[in-house]
Amino acid sequence: MGAIKDAVEAMQKVILLNDKVERAGESLSKIADELRSHEGRLTRLETIVEIAIVQQVRISKDV
Repeated sequence: MGAIKDAVEAMQKVILLNDKVERAGESLSKIADELRSHEGRLTRLETIVEIAIVQQVRISKDV
């Protein structure tokens, strides 16, 4: 019976490990989505700064 008990315990560990891997994958997917969202926001902020710099240069040339 010891071998059967060891096999059942091993299968339980595999099932738990599989669950943990799936949850980690889901978390990683969510993190990737957030990263893409932040990247888009950063791009918009960079664009705003560049536009402000160009406008400031134009204003200083007019003065």
